[in-house]
Amino acid sequence: MSVNDEPLSLSGSKEDKSEALYALVGSALVTLVYVFVAGSLETTTTQLEFWSLIFSFACVWLSRTENVHSMSTGIVSVVLMGIFLLRIGLVGQGWLQFVYYVPIQIYGWWAWCRGGVGRTELAVTRLSPKQWAGIVILFIATWAGFYALFNFLYEDPQFLIWDTSIVSASFIAQVLMTRKKVECWYLWTIPVNVSAVLLYWRASVPAFSFLYLIFLINAVFGWRHWHKSADIAKQ
Repeated sequence: MSVNDEPLSLSGSKEDKSEALYALVGSALVTLVYVFVAGSLETTTTQLEFWSLIFSFACVWLSRTENVHSMSTGIVSVVLMGIFLLRIGLVGQGWLQFVYYVPIQIYGWWAWCRGGVGRTELAVTRLSPKQWAGIVILFIATWAGFYALFNFLYEDPQFLIWDTSIVSASFIAQVLMTRKKVECWYLWTIPVNVSAVLLYWRASVPAFSFLYLIFLINAVFGWRHWHKSADIAKQ
């Protein structure tokens, strides 16, 4: 999606809508393949996992190309994922979906369409060194805060230090993505996606390990696309 000097409709352009439809169909096919393979390995996929996978795959694909419908598909995916994660005891990840991802994606939906100069479409930009330093400090502070919060609210939650490190990195990465900062993809890649693949495998949730593996691959391509968009926006 190229940035222009006009506001973008909240429903996106005609091309955005077409890509969103293709993304949902493709995501459904990928999910069906996963369900078949998981079933052959005697791993059951719940209805919540099934639908959250479809919308999550679509969301990350559309984020890679700056498609505004990444926000609408993302809202559906995080609600479904939040319900599932709370059911399996990953409380940090679960509550992150409801109290953070839902409202920030609603805001992001507006910001991508009207958050640029003069209420125009938002362009991709990069962080300054000073902003990077602030991000590191913010990560450490939010990690400590989330750990203390969930340790207080829940008795013996699973993998809490590990879980809250991913929560904290996700928290910051989503803020940067909402503001279309290239560096959001750095955070999505290692402290979120690589770490989450391993966490969900340890937690015996192969569907979500598979999901975050796809997210990891997508993050690499997302970084490349946004890097080029930022160069174009500077010209």
